[in-house]
Amino acid sequence: MALEYMPTHPDRTWRQSPGARTGSNRANAAPRSPGGHALSRGTLERVLENDRRRATLETLLETGESLSLGTLVGRLADAEGEATTVSTVHERRQRVHVSLCRTHLPLLESHGLVTYDRERGLVSPGDRLSAVETELEAALEATDGR
Repeated sequence: MALEYMPTHPDRTWRQSPGARTGSNRANAAPRSPGGHALSRGTLERVLENDRRRATLETLLETGESLSLGTLVGRLADAEGEATTVSTVHERRQRVHVSLCRTHLPLLESHGLVTYDRERGLVSPGDRLSAVETELEAALEATDGR
């Protein structure tokens, strides 16, 4: 299988070349942690190093229930700051929406931390979210102290 370097985003730096073929769909699947096993320390650190991912997980832990994607986007965008002459509220929400749908939600879902129903536009706490609550709180406290 041929791989090609794609420096566009730290979570998705390698992809299969368009001409490469594999005998299994698993080659194209997002990396998944084995069921029932804890996330490795390195994986958890990578997941929690991003502000939007931390805010997404924190919001889902606070509500404890499914949120519409629009509600989640609104909460995250509003928490990120005020609109300026350079960035309107709509532009900020659009940036949050795109990054969640293309990067953050698929990554969080691949590790069982959220469930993202694309058809209904719902984001729910995943099976493993409560297991990483302590680490998330520590990461949030560390970023608040900056």
